[in-house]
Amino acid sequence: MFWKMHGLHLQGMANDTTVEARWSEAFAPLAASSGSPDLTIRLDLTNHVPPAPNRKADFTQGDLLRYYLDAHRVTAHFPKYGHLIFDLEAGTTDGTIVQAALDQYGVFEDLLAISLSPHLRRRGLFLVHAFAAAYEGQGILLVGGIGAGKTTTGMSLLNAGWQLLSNDSPILNESGEVLQYPGVLAGYPATFLRFETTRGLVSPDWDRAQKICISATDIWPGVWQESAPVKAILFPHIERRKGHALEKLTTPDALRRLLPHAVEQWDRAMIPQHLLVLRKLVERAPAYILHLGPEVLEIPPLLEKELFS
Repeated sequence: MFWKMHGLHLQGMANDTTVEARWSEAFAPLAASSGSPDLTIRLDLTNHVPPAPNRKADFTQGDLLRYYLDAHRVTAHFPKYGHLIFDLEAGTTDGTIVQAALDQYGVFEDLLAISLSPHLRRRGLFLVHAFAAAYEGQGILLVGGIGAGKTTTGMSLLNAGWQLLSNDSPILNESGEVLQYPGVLAGYPATFLRFETTRGLVSPDWDRAQKICISATDIWPGVWQESAPVKAILFPHIERRKGHALEKLTTPDALRRLLPHAVEQWDRAMIPQHLLVLRKLVERAPAYILHLGPEVLEIPPLLEKELFS
């Protein structure tokens, strides 16, 4: 499997056809590549999670993830799902995952992003956990944690004719652009029921706790856009209020809110460059808290009026 990603040739390898199919579905928006690979990612399916290195981790994220650093060789160990070994000089990731990584919603896609992110950073491309969409050629970032309202807000924009840059992990470059990162569109059935164009995707016996995953082009053909300058950064916040509102943030507050969704602390060598990219971003693009009320169809007109008129 070969793809082009913003000037890079990416090769994906796996020992299992199910892994290959999931990967191909997620990366379908990318053009095929025929050049020699700049980055090679291998994800093999196995029956058991490999053991972690026999020493204390250099960096941990709760019980979910542990990093072991050995110069240019880094192991990211997931006790439930497998592990990834980065060779930062060669531009390769060798991963071993178990079936749970495919069965648990979002885990496989997260592993793909984690597999790529340290290599992309070393080539001037920085992932951020956000939804990214574009209007009239200019992009906005919707940044926040789980349950903040990113997907519902983002789908309201796509439903109103905006373009999609990324559902979950857009890329920032050093020129202040947001670049496409592929993936399936995912949201809870309650979100899909809010829009006439997506209601038909929810079955009568829907499970409100199970997310729906679908290619965005199956709903809105031609919805993908490759890149856009960042017009604004929004931090959605669901509230008990009648309408929606934008609250302007100071540059330091915007940077403080953005950092947890962008910087991987284990990658110390790249933190100065990463911080510089984020600082330039918040200095260039205004940032707001997007206070969300219940009427999702009113979000696009508000943003188009306040940010683009």
